[in-house]
Amino acid sequence: MILRKYAISLAVVSLLVVGAAIAQWTSSSTSTPDKQGALFSSTANGSANLGQRVQQLENTLEQTLKIQGQLLELVNELSNRIDPDSDSRESRIVSAAELEGVTDQATESHNRRGQRRHQSENRFERMRENQIRQLTDAGLSPERAAFIVDKQERIQYEQMQFSYEYHHMQDKRSERARELQQKLQTYSNPRRVFEQELSSAEFEQYLEAFGGRTEMEIGDLLESAPAYEAGLRPGDKIIRYNNQRVFHMGDLRTQVYQAEPGSSVAVEIQRKGSSAPETIYLPAGPLGIRG
Repeated sequence: MILRKYAISLAVVSLLVVGAAIAQWTSSSTSTPDKQGALFSSTANGSANLGQRVQQLENTLEQTLKIQGQLLELVNELSNRIDPDSDSRESRIVSAAELEGVTDQATESHNRRGQRRHQSENRFERMRENQIRQLTDAGLSPERAAFIVDKQERIQYEQMQFSYEYHHMQDKRSERARELQQKLQTYSNPRRVFEQELSSAEFEQYLEAFGGRTEMEIGDLLESAPAYEAGLRPGDKIIRYNNQRVFHMGDLRTQVYQAEPGSSVAVEIQRKGSSAPETIYLPAGPLGIRG
């Protein structure tokens, strides 16, 4: 504001100086009729006077331009003295504004990531608490329920480790490869692991909590097949085959294929309408059960 005030004042002074010079030249050229008459009375004399006046005007204009140049230098000097850092300060202000905007965006992005992570953590924590509650409702203690839930996550991790090792093995027919195949078969179904680590009562409570089948119910049989000849009928249940728990037809099929040909296999069953299980013996191989 102060700089603008000085610039206006100096511009006015400059105009006054130029105006005065022009006025002086004009008055000298049109001062009196006698001088005008004298200008045209004699050609030689008039030419001399005109040349002097032109020279005088040129000198005046030259001095005026010099004064204007000095005034402009003075204006620049005053500008630098009054506001020497105007450009840099403006730049700093803009940079600060831009920096503030970038900071706000970074903060907002960080907050969103934190919210998503917090929501994810809350979701997993709610799932864990819900599973523990299901197990405790089935009769397990809170400590054992927490152990089972944590063990489930560990089983998934160990299964991935076994799968990774088997995938990168060069010899898939080695002893270690066969061992990994068995572990993968077991760890692919957490119930197999818990059947070995929990007591019979805890395992039943575990199955009840998560709504899993505790045995396989026979839907239909082929006549003259080993299961039909052994007296099994629709509605009967198979609990174990060759000492391995059976939950569905897939489990039974897997265990049947692992039985040694020509051997006799123990099959734990529970007949329809009976509450007591019993064990029968069937020849190894397909049983003729259709679900």
